[in-house]
Amino acid sequence: MSDAHISVRNLRASHGPKEVLHGLSLSIPRGGIYGIIGPAGSAKTTFLTCLNRTLQLVPRASSVGEVSLNGIPVSNFEINDLRRRVAMVLPLPVGLPMSIYDNVAFAPRMVGMHNKGELDALVERCLTQAALWDEVKDRLDQLGTKLSGGQQQRLTLARALSTEPEVLCLDEFSIAIDPVTTMRIESVLVELKSEMTIVLVTNLLAQARRIADRTAFFLNGNLVEEGPTEELFVAPTDPRTHDYIHGKFG
Repeated sequence: MSDAHISVRNLRASHGPKEVLHGLSLSIPRGGIYGIIGPAGSAKTTFLTCLNRTLQLVPRASSVGEVSLNGIPVSNFEINDLRRRVAMVLPLPVGLPMSIYDNVAFAPRMVGMHNKGELDALVERCLTQAALWDEVKDRLDQLGTKLSGGQQQRLTLARALSTEPEVLCLDEFSIAIDPVTTMRIESVLVELKSEMTIVLVTNLLAQARRIADRTAFFLNGNLVEEGPTEELFVAPTDPRTHDYIHGKFG
């Protein structure tokens, strides 16, 4: 695929002795939303963690194969730089034990942004993009961990956006968020896709169909097929894809 932002070739990943990704190869184009669907146990999350090397934080986990960002192997990047470029939002929120404001400002401060006006603008922009600003703008000094689960998830998204990543990986971001807020964030993602590449793992088939430009179907650690989203949903080439999207398993 031309102008691939992320290229993956023969990626294998294991948790201890068990291999969970089996020689997976695909290319994620620059810009747009790339959806990944599949039943539980298909190693979708493991795949995401290979993109910014957070898999290495998992005890006894390992991977082999090639993952490249802009044609450069991710192993060549300094780890903090890679994770700034390829941000990750996991299914369960991970709030830092600090104020809402400082949760968002933390990473920019670490790379040298200290001007209060610039930080204020960045915090407001990221919280707005995460559909949280209106709910917290009058209590930015409150501990982020005091927010509800859904609000903490959106705070995690705002914190990921604060690094201005070129790739944003979302792992079932809407699992703890109500449907109305989910739709608001989906609208934001559609706007953001002109600025960054978004890789979206979702267990909501309707969500993938609504907002993903291309979609990949994973099954048991293998890539079954991938392509333009509407084509995959309307005329899948593999009967397993057809059966999955029609609810026959999963």
